Amino acid sequence: MSFKTALFGSAGRRWGALVLSNGAFYGAGYAFHRYIDESAQSPGLTFVLVAVWMALGVAAALCTVVALGETLVQRGFTEKFLRDEMAELDARIEGGGDMVDVPDDDGELVVPTKDGGIRFWLLFVMFAVVGLVVSNGASGGFLQRYTHPGVAVVHMRSDDPAVRRTGLNMLAGRLDFDASPAVQAVVTAALKDPDEGVAARAAFVAGTLGIDGLSPVLADMVRTKPALSFAGMIAMAQIGHKPRPAPQARLAAAGLVDEPNALAEPLALTYMLGMLRVPAIERLRDLHAQGVAKDDADLRFATIWALGHIEDAQVLPVLAKALEDEALAVRCAAAMGLEKLVVFESSEPLRKAFEASKDPLARCPETLLPVQEDGPPIVLVPARNYELTLVRALATTDDPLLLRWLVEHQEGREYRTHKLMKLAWESLKKKDDSGQLRALRQRRLQLERLQAAQGGDGGPGGDRPVDGG
Repeated sequence: MSFKTALFGSAGRRWGALVLSNGAFYGAGYAFHRYIDESAQSPGLTFVLVAVWMALGVAAALCTVVALGETLVQRGFTEKFLRDEMAELDARIEGGGDMVDVPDDDGELVVPTKDGGIRFWLLFVMFAVVGLVVSNGASGGFLQRYTHPGVAVVHMRSDDPAVRRTGLNMLAGRLDFDASPAVQAVVTAALKDPDEGVAARAAFVAGTLGIDGLSPVLADMVRTKPALSFAGMIAMAQIGHKPRPAPQARLAAAGLVDEPNALAEPLALTYMLGMLRVPAIERLRDLHAQGVAKDDADLRFATIWALGHIEDAQVLPVLAKALEDEALAVRCAAAMGLEKLVVFESSEPLRKAFEASKDPLARCPETLLPVQEDGPPIVLVPARNYELTLVRALATTDDPLLLRWLVEHQEGREYRTHKLMKLAWESLKKKDDSGQLRALRQRRLQLERLQAAQGGDGGPGGDRPVDGG
């Protein structure tokens, strides 16, 4: 008895093969998918399991088409399919019969006609594809999930730290997915990994994915592992960069303000506090003073940038003073902070900074958050004309004096700066004509009288328009 006859020789066997093959395919698929998603540790084994699952799908499709062949392919399909061509050939040889009409199929699937053969293969491919799609969909898109981040997650469960690092690098290489519970579980375990390279990379992944729930673990990393405190705080800063709220990260960051390991990495601490908008003004002032004392331009930039993100009037004196810093990046950060602050009092230091500018084409250097390799860039200060940055901040003050000042300082400016000065003047003139600046005019007059009493100079602003050219 041939294999085909043993498996499909009767209607009962054909229906049994259909039920058993499909049951094995869907049952094994569910088990394989769950095992790979939740606990598989060997990448090689998962490849084998995926291949077996697909092979079972192909076998189930074959059994389905054979069992339903009389209906789906054509009448007489089963008889032709089960015919043993080699046995017939042997019989003809022994009997001396005519062998010319015997096709040499070498055991291949036999279909009655050309049209039936095409129909058979089309149905076979269709059932195979549909079965795999249904099984994949029943597992919530297993193949898509397995391709990424599934393979990386399996690597991260390995006992070998080198394999775990490989998994984290794979995960970090393409972070365009949501952090599922399985991903969060392996990242949490990696944050506590005894291998510092694994833990540092896990911090980067947690930050880039914006997993706010891992913030307490990151904060604990800062407290207990001095070598990883920089990576932990930068990861928390990355979480703060995400558009969704990060209450756990903000709370955890506030608890690190006076932490010795955090203070040992003032740059990372500053970026974390600024990105999460933790109102640690006194600490940031102290860090800025430290940057001034040590002539550390990077720390001065970071503290001014962070203070500018707190949006509290208390930071005005520090930001105003920073407009006189010798480092252009620091002055740019101060101007951006004053733009966010939106207070009338910032007008004078901004005007002085503009008047002190010697190069109308000077550009703020683009400054990025110092994330790990392969991370998406987080721009702290964009590459933008410095005077344009100052005018953007001035436009938020609604100072009536600008009606005259903008006119007096419009000549020789970069095109976009000049255009913004014109738009700012037009907006301010409209507000003045409607009476919205009345209170600010009175305030300006009081300041000018005070300046005059102290020997300063100043007068009420005019309203000559800025040229459109």
